[in-house]
Amino acid sequence: MFILDDMILRQFGISLPGLDLLWTIEQIRDFAYRELYNPEKVKNNIKENRLLFELGELNRDEYEKANTQLLQELKFAERGTEMDLNVRTDILGAR
Repeated sequence: MFILDDMILRQFGISLPGLDLLWTIEQIRDFAYRELYNPEKVKNNIKENRLLFELGELNRDEYEKANTQLLQELKFAERGTEMDLNVRTDILGAR
Protein backbone atom coordinates (compact mmCIF):
# COMPACT_ATOMS: atom_id res chain seq x y z
CA MET A 1 0.00 0.00 0.00
CA PHE A 2 2.77 2.46 0.91
CA ILE A 3 4.56 1.75 -2.35
CA LEU A 4 1.48 2.62 -4.40
CA ASP A 5 0.87 5.75 -2.34
CA ASP A 6 4.48 6.77 -2.77
CA MET A 7 4.39 6.26 -6.53
CA ILE A 8 1.17 8.24 -6.90
CA LEU A 9 2.38 11.11 -4.71
CA ARG A 10 5.72 11.29 -6.56
CA GLN A 11 3.93 11.63 -9.90
CA PHE A 12 2.39 14.84 -8.59
CA GLY A 13 5.68 16.03 -7.09
CA ILE A 14 4.47 15.55 -3.52
CA SER A 15 6.82 14.11 -0.97
CA LEU A 16 5.89 13.76 2.69
CA PRO A 17 9.13 12.81 4.51
CA GLY A 18 7.41 11.23 7.49
CA LEU A 19 5.17 9.07 5.32
CA ASP A 20 7.36 8.68 2.28
CA LEU A 21 8.43 5.04 2.06
CA LEU A 22 11.38 5.67 -0.24
CA TRP A 23 12.61 8.49 1.99
CA THR A 24 12.51 6.18 5.01
CA ILE A 25 14.40 3.45 3.16
CA GLU A 26 16.99 5.99 1.98
CA GLN A 27 17.51 7.21 5.55
CA ILE A 28 18.15 3.64 6.71
CA ARG A 29 20.52 3.08 3.78
CA ASP A 30 22.43 6.30 4.49
CA PHE A 31 22.81 5.39 8.16
CA ALA A 32 24.11 1.93 7.21
CA TYR A 33 26.61 3.46 4.75
CA ARG A 34 27.87 5.90 7.37
CA GLU A 35 28.44 3.01 9.77
CA LEU A 36 30.00 0.74 7.15
CA TYR A 37 32.21 3.35 5.50
CA ASN A 38 33.60 4.96 8.64
CA PRO A 39 37.40 5.24 8.26
CA GLU A 40 37.82 6.50 11.83
CA LYS A 41 36.32 3.31 13.23
CA VAL A 42 38.70 1.20 11.12
CA LYS A 43 41.69 3.35 12.11
CA ASN A 44 40.80 2.80 15.76
CA ASN A 45 40.69 -0.94 15.13
CA ILE A 46 44.15 -0.76 13.54
CA LYS A 47 45.46 1.10 16.59
CA GLU A 48 43.87 -1.44 18.92
CA ASN A 49 45.39 -4.30 16.93
CA ARG A 50 48.84 -2.69 17.15
CA LEU A 51 48.46 -2.13 20.88
CA LEU A 52 47.46 -5.76 21.48
CA PHE A 53 50.52 -6.86 19.50
CA GLU A 54 52.82 -4.58 21.47
CA LEU A 55 51.38 -5.83 24.77
CA GLY A 56 52.04 -9.41 23.69
CA GLU A 57 48.42 -10.52 23.52
CA LEU A 58 48.73 -11.26 19.80
CA ASN A 59 51.54 -13.15 18.13
CA ARG A 60 53.13 -11.85 14.95
CA ASP A 61 51.08 -14.04 12.60
CA GLU A 62 47.76 -13.01 14.17
CA TYR A 63 48.82 -9.36 14.10
CA GLU A 64 49.86 -9.44 10.44
CA LYS A 65 46.71 -11.29 9.39
CA ALA A 66 44.44 -8.86 11.26
CA ASN A 67 46.44 -5.84 10.08
CA THR A 68 46.18 -6.91 6.43
CA GLN A 69 42.42 -7.33 6.77
CA LEU A 70 42.03 -3.99 8.55
CA LEU A 71 44.08 -2.16 5.92
CA GLN A 72 41.81 -3.59 3.23
CA GLU A 73 38.78 -2.45 5.21
CA LEU A 74 40.34 1.02 5.57
CA LYS A 75 40.93 1.24 1.83
CA PHE A 76 37.33 0.17 1.20
CA ALA A 77 36.01 2.66 3.77
CA GLU A 78 38.00 5.53 2.28
CA ARG A 79 36.65 4.70 -1.17
CA GLY A 80 33.16 4.67 0.29
CA THR A 81 33.56 8.12 1.78
CA GLU A 82 34.99 9.45 -1.49
CA MET A 83 31.85 8.40 -3.34
CA ASP A 84 28.87 10.65 -2.97
CA LEU A 85 26.50 8.14 -1.41
CA ASN A 86 23.77 10.70 -0.88
CA VAL A 87 23.11 11.14 -4.60
CA ARG A 88 19.51 10.30 -5.13
CA THR A 89 18.46 8.38 -8.19
CA ASP A 90 14.77 8.94 -8.75
CA ILE A 91 13.49 6.01 -10.75
CA LEU A 92 10.07 7.59 -11.16
CA GLY A 93 11.36 10.77 -12.75
CA ALA A 94 9.64 13.14 -10.30
CA ARG A 95 11.67 16.03 -8.90
